[in-house]
Amino acid sequence: MTDLAIYRIEHWTTRFLVMLTLSVVVAVMGLSLDSAAVVIGAMLLAPLMQPVLAAGACLSMALFTKSLIAVAKVAGATAWSIGIAYLLSLALPDSTLTSEVLARTQPDIKDLAVALAAGAAGAYATVQEDVSSSLPGVAVAVALVPPLGSVGIALELGSNSLAFGALLLYFTNLAAILFASIVVFVLTGFVPPRRLSDNLLRLTTAGVGLVALVIVVAVPLYRASIDSIERNDEQLAVEAIVDEWLSDTASQMERTVSIDRETNQFEVVVRGLAPPLDQGPLLEDLRARFPDASVTVQWIQSQQATTTTLPPTEQLVTELETAVLDWLENSGLDFQLDAVRLDGNLVRIDAAGLGPPPDVDDLLPRLASISPVLQPGLNWVTLATITEETVPTPLELAQDRLLTAMTEWAAPRQLVVRSLDFDGQRVEMELAGAVEPNLVVLERAVLEALEVEEIPIEVFFIQRNLVTTTVPTDVTVSTL
Repeated sequence: MTDLAIYRIEHWTTRFLVMLTLSVVVAVMGLSLDSAAVVIGAMLLAPLMQPVLAAGACLSMALFTKSLIAVAKVAGATAWSIGIAYLLSLALPDSTLTSEVLARTQPDIKDLAVALAAGAAGAYATVQEDVSSSLPGVAVAVALVPPLGSVGIALELGSNSLAFGALLLYFTNLAAILFASIVVFVLTGFVPPRRLSDNLLRLTTAGVGLVALVIVVAVPLYRASIDSIERNDEQLAVEAIVDEWLSDTASQMERTVSIDRETNQFEVVVRGLAPPLDQGPLLEDLRARFPDASVTVQWIQSQQATTTTLPPTEQLVTELETAVLDWLENSGLDFQLDAVRLDGNLVRIDAAGLGPPPDVDDLLPRLASISPVLQPGLNWVTLATITEETVPTPLELAQDRLLTAMTEWAAPRQLVVRSLDFDGQRVEMELAGAVEPNLVVLERAVLEALEVEEIPIEVFFIQRNLVTTTVPTDVTVSTL
């Protein structure tokens, strides 16, 4: 009882609506994407089987008040699902009648047989806990939400007849599940024997009503099955007659046959290279088999494309080379022409030059004067002028870096770098100044400048002394 939500469960309605809404969203997306896998996912999410089996359980135990409540839940869920599907289809920019939608708009008697078996399996799996793992398979076999999604999509697209077909499939599944579940609940002992005997008349009445409902649903499904068989037989018969008519040219032709049963109109369209055949034998055979049919035959003869190609004679190639050279010279570019070849009607030109390629449209009049079927094809290589630049070597860069560093180091110490030589292996330096430099500090500065840990350094120091001359003030200098 708890599993079927016959007894009151807290927050059941909220959880049911959430899962139902999500399953409808997934179903509509799968139907719109024409994805069977997504539609199957919606079947597994759908919680609609629970109130349907609850209604069957209540009817089997003559709990008619509770059965009415369960049926009301199913009715509300049905309307809610169709509404959500309609709004989703309205919001989608490219809603179409995909094959997944169309597959649920033309039910037949086979769908009723599937629904009866799946409904019985669902009821049995509910009663027997050891086979409850089969319920997901039951949900896939007797889908309830995807047909409702198809109803919403078809209504939004204005196809009421297809919406009715999808709704018929839904009610087929619904009626079959109710009928099969009552039978299974009674036969498996789910209904207590005493209750069954006390309410036998009422249960019989409810059962007869459900049987009548199943029969009412089965009648249009049976008719749909017969119509489908007749349509297939009719289609195959017409195609066989057309193929017999085309037997001599079948390898060259393609045919399509369409039948409009409402107007009894047969349309035969033939496409191919062969010239039209006499339609008299075809019309005679079709009218002999289908005397009330109106036949239309269209013969569409295709034409093979033919091209005129020029043989690459020596004179023609010479004329082409002259035309191409004249075109390149008039372009004003510095160019070199590598090759001119004739490939069918295509004049292949291999050339190179400075700057972008010339306009091929300017070549067309020159080629047209030789032959109107010639077309140019240019393979242009852009050339560039490269100038040689003197790039300093790593050793020269290191010498410059060391000279700059040592000059900056010597200046605040009143020293002058007279010469500096670095060959990559050793440093030779000549300094001049009043005070001899600190060699430890000097070595550290050299190593940092060269970014090395150790290198031989030779330093030559020249001491510079300031010498001043004093001229006596009493010396007189005369000019003779």
